Amino acid sequence: MIPPLLRALIEREFKNRFLGGVLAPVWWLVQPLLQLSVYAIVFSVFLKIALPAKYGGSYLAFLAVGLWPWIAFTESVLRSAPSLVDQGALITKTALPRAWVPLAVVTTSFALHFAALAAIVFLLWALGAPLAPAALLTTLPAWLALYLAALGAAWKVSAVNVLVRDVEPMLGPILFLLTFLAPIQFALEILPETIRPHLWWNPYTWVVERFHGAYLLGETAPAWVDLALVAGGVLFALAGYAIFRRIAPHVDDFL
Repeated sequence: MIPPLLRALIEREFKNRFLGGVLAPVWWLVQPLLQLSVYAIVFSVFLKIALPAKYGGSYLAFLAVGLWPWIAFTESVLRSAPSLVDQGALITKTALPRAWVPLAVVTTSFALHFAALAAIVFLLWALGAPLAPAALLTTLPAWLALYLAALGAAWKVSAVNVLVRDVEPMLGPILFLLTFLAPIQFALEILPETIRPHLWWNPYTWVVERFHGAYLLGETAPAWVDLALVAGGVLFALAGYAIFRRIAPHVDDFL
């Protein structure tokens, strides 16, 4: 059961997304589609990135199932960073649990982007792309792990941003750089063998490889990596919450 106040915060987030302007109801879907299209054109047309035959030959499908979850993660973190500052008046005048503010942001972002990816997967599948729609269920543990990691990051950056307002503008470039440190736009197999091991230091590499395996290679059975990913997500969320709790008592003094 979701506490009424938390539910109200989540509903408020949804309304802000959809009532923020004339194009707000479609922009949450159009923006990732534009980003997907740009990456697809740059990497498959201009740079001619090779895609191993085992993935079915559809670069757009390969890119979509790897990029969209990353967009959910980055949007959650970026929107959470200023969330406590933006809700300063509400926080300082009510008994609202501070941790619920970034929680509502992350929950809303993941709900919207999971629905959007499901729509894209079924659309590409209907158009003949070699995708397995059943992977939407298979990859739920990976989604949960990514959600927990985003929540941990959101708690951390939202609290630190109250004390140091330079955190928010720094996040965009950092997350953009991390986009190229995981096999999202390219397959691991095309990299030199001396470079491949280094990409596994990026936790998202494990997530995106699980998505590629489930959607494109038919690896729909539960795997040991699912448990490892969820355990890692839990640890990351707990670490972020620990930092948040340490800073939370001082938040009101800076709002």
